[in-house]
Amino acid sequence: MAASSESSAAAQCQICDYHTSAPKPNELGRVRGNTERFRNTSFQLWKCPQCQTIYSLDPVDFPDIYLDYPLQKRQLDFFARRTMRNLLRRLKRAGLRRTDSILDYGCGNGIFIRFLNEAGYPHVSGYDPYVPEFAASPVERSPFDCVVANDVIEHCPDARALVRACAELVRPGGLLYIGTAESEGVEMSDLEPHIMRLHQPFHRIIFTAKTLQSLGIEAGMELIRAYRRSYMDTWLPFANYRFLDQFNKALGHNMDLAFEPAAGRILLRKPTLFFYAFFGYLLPSAYEPAVVLRKRS
Repeated sequence: MAASSESSAAAQCQICDYHTSAPKPNELGRVRGNTERFRNTSFQLWKCPQCQTIYSLDPVDFPDIYLDYPLQKRQLDFFARRTMRNLLRRLKRAGLRRTDSILDYGCGNGIFIRFLNEAGYPHVSGYDPYVPEFAASPVERSPFDCVVANDVIEHCPDARALVRACAELVRPGGLLYIGTAESEGVEMSDLEPHIMRLHQPFHRIIFTAKTLQSLGIEAGMELIRAYRRSYMDTWLPFANYRFLDQFNKALGHNMDLAFEPAAGRILLRKPTLFFYAFFGYLLPSAYEPAVVLRKRS
């Protein structure tokens, strides 16, 4: 993807190869970041009019922006265990066994690894180039029976290359799970309601569920099952996307505050949050599609 912050700059989509020498104004938009460090910074996005893929145009220094990434503070608490149980259920439905070797690609602080170990899956490792503990390349440990790349592909500058890299780590007959944000429903003229899923400047590319499926098939994988909702979008009170969206909005879309012990006090000042905590699943503000793929033998 090549473009600058000016609407007159050339732009080319890496997904469908659409290109233009002058993106139209309705294809461009600006949105602020949703972390303490970037909440006062505006970022420009471009949406491909042909395949609806959204690109973050401002260049970033990846090691730098992940130095203080707030999601590294996520804990394996009650809600994390319940939502990850939902993810594990999807993998088991696709045939995952306790004896399988599993790689969490883009594992962050290793929270899913710890969950799987607790659940009786001993052969789990992780990879994350921006976390020293998990920075070692997984290639020498491959192939794996299952590779999980959840909420990773949207952080990468080249989605197609990421899918291929993950597919190469899977043994023939093995599983690949990919979950990501979705571009459908995002109007470039009004990006404020979508701050959480746009997650600037960390999300570099966001596309449709259809594109996610096609990228997997293109990489030589067979589609087993597709999901529309995130594994974190559940019927469990306080564990649904709409509540998380409203909760972060109440905190000024400052993700760092969401991980502070005192963050829950916002419920007392915003009692409407209780409504979304219990009924938000029925009123989704966005979807996060996922696919389960099998590598052809």
